[in-house]
Amino acid sequence: MDREMETPEQKTPSKLENTPSKQKKIPSKSNRFSDEDDGIALTSKGIMYIGEKEPYSNSMRLDESTMDISLVVNNQKLNAHKAVLSANSAYFNKMFDSDFKERFQDKIEITITDISFDILSSLVQFIYTSEIYITENNVQDLLISSSVLLLDEVENACVNYIKKIIDTENCINMKDFAKTLGLNDLYSLCMTYIINNFRAVANTKEFMETDFDEIMLLLKNENLFAKEDMVYDVVMNWIKYDPVTRSKYSSELLWYVRLPLVLNTYQGVIKNYGYHGSKRNELNSFRMEHRKPFRKGILVLSHYPFESTPEWYDAAIDQWQNCICENCLCKTFQYRLLPPRTLCTVVLLDKNRLFAAGGSRYGRGMKLADMYDLETNKWIPLIDMYFERLKPFIIQLESRVYVVGGCTSEKKNASVIEYYDLIEEMWHVVYCEINHIETFKNDSYVACVKGLIYIIGKTQAGYFNPRTKKWSYIDPIPEYNKGSAVCALNGNIYIIGGQYFENYYKSVWAYCTLTEEWVSLAELNFARSFSGAVAMNGNIYLFGGKMMNTSSSNIFEIYNPHDNKWVTSSAFMKKDRCHIDAIVIEKSSDFFIKVFEESSKTIY
Repeated sequence: MDREMETPEQKTPSKLENTPSKQKKIPSKSNRFSDEDDGIALTSKGIMYIGEKEPYSNSMRLDESTMDISLVVNNQKLNAHKAVLSANSAYFNKMFDSDFKERFQDKIEITITDISFDILSSLVQFIYTSEIYITENNVQDLLISSSVLLLDEVENACVNYIKKIIDTENCINMKDFAKTLGLNDLYSLCMTYIINNFRAVANTKEFMETDFDEIMLLLKNENLFAKEDMVYDVVMNWIKYDPVTRSKYSSELLWYVRLPLVLNTYQGVIKNYGYHGSKRNELNSFRMEHRKPFRKGILVLSHYPFESTPEWYDAAIDQWQNCICENCLCKTFQYRLLPPRTLCTVVLLDKNRLFAAGGSRYGRGMKLADMYDLETNKWIPLIDMYFERLKPFIIQLESRVYVVGGCTSEKKNASVIEYYDLIEEMWHVVYCEINHIETFKNDSYVACVKGLIYIIGKTQAGYFNPRTKKWSYIDPIPEYNKGSAVCALNGNIYIIGGQYFENYYKSVWAYCTLTEEWVSLAELNFARSFSGAVAMNGNIYLFGGKMMNTSSSNIFEIYNPHDNKWVTSSAFMKKDRCHIDAIVIEKSSDFFIKVFEESSKTIY
């Protein structure tokens, strides 16, 4: 079992025995949320990694009279026990095998090259104490040396540490380092970070010193998270950084910039770099489409104010859009997209099917359910659910659409979960022990991770496995608020904001389904409840909601999980909204084309 060390600067969660009564410590809000905190104690400058093996006794470690080997680095000696080194390092074990000619000598000296004395001392000390201090300054040397000495545990700890500290300033160097050592997972993680944070990384000196092949690799990437005008500027700045050497690459680099989308410079580039005739036509056809992160957006449907026209967030232009022309066909279609009744829940299923369930009538839930028909542009009623529900959660798993929570009546008999079979076109009740837990029926948050339906109530939480129909408990959320937004991303469930009576909160909690721990994260910039949240392009987008002294708002925030930071967007929604359903939609989907393109081009 891993052991942890707590430091004065910060405490980390300990790995406790797997018992029903276990209580986990909550990391501080300054932590980055991570799936791999086991065995690590953070300090202000680095980490103290504490290994799996029990340490050797101090008396043995400090008694040099029993030591029978000296490791020599640049005339500096490090004494140790052959048996200890051999038992913990495959490198030393092989060195001290039967062919080792000095094996019968009382004490021997071995010269170690290519490893500094300080690094070797740290690694040998780890073998004895099962502790090693890792910092950004020594992590590369430790990683290389632990790989040479075949200390896999230290090597893995160094890789995990690098994953935690990657930022805009060091990601280029760490990427090159990982590539040199053949650490493919670390290299991929660094590349993903650069791609997702391209705008910030491109301003660093390390990026400007990146070679041509690496720049080309980034420009060719479909997932590069940057607008094309910015990509164009980056390419030109990279060339100007060393024009004598790099000018020859101009034409080839600009070929992978989507120039038709850079309206202000397109014609000039065509002229300057000789893209004429068939080459120009190929350029147009090849680069007219945005990169993948900008081929999607967010459709927002709100239940307050109820009659508000749906809005669309376009990631390509970082703006909210809706139709302002009262009599156009687009406006008519978008009005028909309005939720069929107040406080139902609307989600987009596969095959571009919009699905709605529940609703409110005189403060009670409703059994109604509907499917939106793109052919007729109308909501088509389905058969009623078994139970009345107000703003339930909806999750699709294959051909089943699960409706969870939101029950407002018949509490003794109401089922927490029922599902609609899209093939049978029938509702089915899920019988499970959670039906006896009242808090799950109407005061819960729901998210799906890896096919498991997580339900988080006021005082209890757990997940339902639809395949086995079994329920398992997890630790309850440390701080429960009403009206929080919920979102799943990268195996983590985020519970965002909320209110308690008239107090609104900025707090954000995340449950890691891998480590089974709750973590407190960076707070929102604006306290709010009943907002909408979705995951898109590796970030969480949060918009609208009730705030202090306001019934609804149009403020939009974006969360970057790696930086653990919320940023308030300058793109405000057109209207104040709360009780929001938010749906991520690909621009190439039939749904988007039908509703936002074919009907009308009059969108601002």
